[in-house]
Amino acid sequence: MQQSKLLKTGLLTATILSMAACQNWTQPAATVQDGTHSGSLTQGNVVTTTLPDNNPYGTAPIDNPYGNTTVNTTPYTPPANTGSGNAYVGNYTPVDVNAVSHTVTAGDTVYNITKRYGITQDQLRLWNNLADNNIRLGSRLRVKPTDYVASNATQTVTQPITQPVVTQPTYTPPPVVTPPVTNTTSAVPSQSTSTTANGTRSVNGITWMRPTQGNIITQFTTVNKGVDIAGNAGQNVVAAADGKVVYSGSDLRGYGNLLIVQHNSTFLTAYGHNQKLLVKENDTVKRGQTIAHMGNSHTDRYKLHFEVRQNGKPVNPLEYIPN
Repeated sequence: MQQSKLLKTGLLTATILSMAACQNWTQPAATVQDGTHSGSLTQGNVVTTTLPDNNPYGTAPIDNPYGNTTVNTTPYTPPANTGSGNAYVGNYTPVDVNAVSHTVTAGDTVYNITKRYGITQDQLRLWNNLADNNIRLGSRLRVKPTDYVASNATQTVTQPITQPVVTQPTYTPPPVVTPPVTNTTSAVPSQSTSTTANGTRSVNGITWMRPTQGNIITQFTTVNKGVDIAGNAGQNVVAAADGKVVYSGSDLRGYGNLLIVQHNSTFLTAYGHNQKLLVKENDTVKRGQTIAHMGNSHTDRYKLHFEVRQNGKPVNPLEYIPN
C-alpha cells in the first residue's frame, strides 16, 4: 500500500517537471540574410527583406520574375489611311436625277448608284437584266422605267466627274425654226390640225412628217405604245420634226438601237430597232434630216418602231404625222 502511494507520487512529480520544462523553452529566432543586413521572424511579426545577391531575376520582387514592367494604358489608335494601295473608294458624286441612263465610273456600285438616283437595287437589276450586283466599268445602266421619258431632262453625264455638277432644274429646248407652211393659220389652237400637199402636218404648233416610207404593220395600242412601219435594211429614217437629240444608244431593253428627239417642253419622238445611228446626244436636227438607217435590232424583221410622247405619255402617232 505504502509502495503504491510512493509510485503515484513519483509519476505526478515527473509530469509536473515536464510541463515546467515546456513553459520555460523558447524557440530561437530565425535569422535571414540578404547580403547587407538581416531580419528576424518572431511570433506575430513578419519581417520582409530583399532577396539575396544570387537571385537569378535581379532585385525585382519575387512575384514578378521579369523585372519591373510599365503598363501602357494609352488607347490603341489605328494608323491613318494614307490613300496608297488599292483600297476601294465609293463614288457618291452628284448626278442628274432626271437622266434616263447612267455610265458606270470608278467607285460605282449597285448600292451607291441606286442611292443617288432614288431607286431600289431590285429596280436597277430588273431594268438592266442584271443577274447579280456585278457591273462593268464604262457600261451604261438604265435608271428609269422603260416607259419613262423626262420632259425636262438634262444632259446625261457620260464622262467621269471631276468637278461637282450643278443640276439644272428645267430643260430649255432649242428654238424651233418652222418654215412657212401654206394653208395654215398663224394662231393655231392647241388641238388644231392642218395637212399640206408636201407631206407635212401641223399639230399643236409643230410641223410633222412621216419618219420613213412604208406600210404600218402594227397600230398604236397601250401595249405597243407606237406604230411599226415596215421597210428594208438600211432605209433612211428621218426626224419627224425639228428638235434636239436627248438619247442615242441601245440601253433600253426591247428598243434596239434607239434615238429620242425632244421637240419642245411637251413633245418628243422615239425611233427604235435601227441598224445604224447617225446622230449623237445633244445634236440639233431638222425635220426630214436623216438620223438613222432602218434595221432589225432586238426585233424579228426590218422595221421602224415610232413613238410620239406628250408630257412623257405615249399618244397615237397617226394623230400627228401624215397618214
